[in-house]
Amino acid sequence: MIVGIVGSRRRNSIEDRVSLAYKVYKLNKIEQITKIVTGDCDKGADKTTRDIYEGTEGIELDIKRIKNPETGEEMDFNNHPWFEYYIMTQIFYARNEEIAKEPLDYLIALVSPDRKGGTENTIKHFKRHHKDWEKKLIII
Repeated sequence: MIVGIVGSRRRNSIEDRVSLAYKVYKLNKIEQITKIVTGDCDKGADKTTRDIYEGTEGIELDIKRIKNPETGEEMDFNNHPWFEYYIMTQIFYARNEEIAKEPLDYLIALVSPDRKGGTENTIKHFKRHHKDWEKKLIII
């Protein structure tokens, strides 16, 4: 089973980390998870996912990285050239769509309280790419 995990950088508490780990644990009980797809953010669900599941035997961790629009090369989330706001937004939104296009069995989303930001963008792409999204989307 392939699971996507995304979330707001504002969802970075111990409770959020435990909730996320518990949801993954429950899904893994239903069917073994073979691959987790997530982003490269240094906070929130992306970071939690990498911390918990990196190196876990039997689970491939597919980290989608942001890419330089001029060269197509992957960029480090914390160490990359800064573009104007609109271009940076497009860089992150392209990465979000890359996650959503994967053949995911589930997408777990740690949404922000105001339901704004990149996580919502990923959910929008997920709904467009997965006709049966209502059965696959797990909101925390």
